[in-house]
Amino acid sequence: MSFDHLMQPREISSLALQIRHAYGYNKRALRPYKMYLTSLDEEKGLTCQLLKKDGGYDRWLMCKTSKHYVETFGNEKAVYLTADSETVLETLDDNTTYIIGGLVDKNRYKGLCFEEAKKREVRTARLPIGKYLEGNSRKVVTVNQVFHMMLHFREVQDWEKAFLAVMPQRKGYKARGSKRSRKDDRTMPTSTSADATAAATSGPATSI
Repeated sequence: MSFDHLMQPREISSLALQIRHAYGYNKRALRPYKMYLTSLDEEKGLTCQLLKKDGGYDRWLMCKTSKHYVETFGNEKAVYLTADSETVLETLDDNTTYIIGGLVDKNRYKGLCFEEAKKREVRTARLPIGKYLEGNSRKVVTVNQVFHMMLHFREVQDWEKAFLAVMPQRKGYKARGSKRSRKDDRTMPTSTSADATAAATSGPATSI
């Protein structure tokens, strides 16, 4: 949660709402993650202050820490999810922590999270959304949508089904069909990990 200073008030409110949604999905999931929020500034962090306005925040079943995700998990078993990565995430590894970005920026800071991961020698990957879906040119996915997709994939072990379960078909998303293209799989959240982390209870870890 270290990117508050880069976001506008409306974007911070959006991020807080997305984190609430992600937590709600996790509570209802058949195979929930053990969630982490890292780099939390409990006193001055704006996103954190908004989360605290939720009456149940203090009872959320997740780990909250002021430590950076590298300090919390190390960099060898972490993967930073970013659309700028050249690596496509084909499956989820039970021994890996996945970092999802806590930054809503409308692509003002394109590449920022990739550079953050590179600086800290953390591996990166992108979800293969464009390989399985087509039909929307905007190509922006929210933090809670990424988290929801990963929850679905853990249950069904099928990216196409996971993406279709989450991506709003009213906006034109549809399966590519039998001839899947690998050319455009760079649909990811407006940013990736801003130091908020979710780790699976019995499997991979993920960062919001």
